[in-house]
Formats: sequence, C-alpha cells, structure tokens
Amino acid sequence: MLITASPKSLDRFKARVRELWDARRSRTSEELKEEWQSYVRGWWNYYRLAEWRRPIFSWEGWIRRHIRKCFWLRWHSRRGRLRAFRRLGLSGPHLKVASSSKGAWRMAASPSLQTALRNATLRRYGFLVPSDLARAEGA
Repeated sequence: MLITASPKSLDRFKARVRELWDARRSRTSEELKEEWQSYVRGWWNYYRLAEWRRPIFSWEGWIRRHIRKCFWLRWHSRRGRLRAFRRLGLSGPHLKVASSSKGAWRMAASPSLQTALRNATLRRYGFLVPSDLARAEGA
C-alpha cells in the first residue's frame, strides 16, 4: 500500500492556492513571495514522505498559471502590462498581448505571458512549486 496525500487534503491545497493567488488581496510582491514560500514549504515538508507524488506534481502547471494570472491582474492596464513586459525582456509581437481584453485566466496561458514569466523566472524570484523543493533536497 502506498503512502499518499488524501483527496480531501489535496482539495484543501488547491483551495489555498486559489486564495493565496487572489489578485484582489492587497500585498506587495515580497509579501506574496513570503506568504507563498511559507505555505508551500510547510505543505511540502509535511507531504514529502508520500510515496505517490504524481498528483502533487501534476498540478504545477495549474499553480504557475494562477501565479501568472495574479501578476497579469496586478499590472492593471495596458500601460502597466507593457512596462512589465519590457522589464521582463519581451519585445516585438509579444507586446501586442498587453492590449488584450481577454480574461486573466485565459491570458495566463498565453505564450507571451509564459515567455515573460518563465518557470525559471518564477523560480528566480522565489515562486517555487513542490518539484523545485523536491529537487533542492535531492528527492
């Protein structure tokens, strides 16, 4: 019999991810990072003993999409998004996305936003996911 996280616990994790990455909460990027790191590290430290980790690791794309969605909403307007995209190194046709009127969840999956906020970029700024923590401990 494999040791795994219970479905109820995984549902609570998903609900907490949605809550932490709600762009309507007023927090600085540093506060966001600290709150997220504290939660994900605590969660990982508790569940890293699980032998069956696939459900945990399979959500990482979904978690990163929530993070990107939050930043898209925090950039507020076309001007703010253009400024953020340029600061993150985008140019040319990628900048057209800043004018999009599509929803934040849809935009979080756009190639331009994924290029601007690559997994490596999110990692560099401290927005980790469970596999990053597993890799750090050599699991």
